Amino acid sequence: MSNSTLHATYAGASRAAAAQAAALQLLLARTGADRDLALALAQVDITQMKGVLDADGLQAALAEAQAERDITAALAERCRRREAAGAALGATCACGHSAATHASRLVNGARLPCRHTGCGCGDLAFS
Repeated sequence: MSNSTLHATYAGASRAAAAQAAALQLLLARTGADRDLALALAQVDITQMKGVLDADGLQAALAEAQAERDITAALAERCRRREAAGAALGATCACGHSAATHASRLVNGARLPCRHTGCGCGDLAFS
């Protein structure tokens, strides 16, 4: 690799690092002045984010976090109901379908209706 190529590579990397440092300095200044922003940023797991941290990236991360919240809430509700009914893993709903056949997200508050075609079960209930 020639010296001019190395120079251009390092110069480009230096400019990128300077832009990154400036952005971090701005965030530090803003979070120092705004405790709510600092607390909100502390909750963000950037290791799960893909791409840049701009409005589109934040919107995508928000949608992913909300989907994760909804899916895990439904899974927790399935487990809570199974435990409350004393049902074993793999037990079916009163409609005869598996818990996995029911909604993967809570519907209208806390319902888990069956998604099996033709089933009229409006909520998961272990018998």
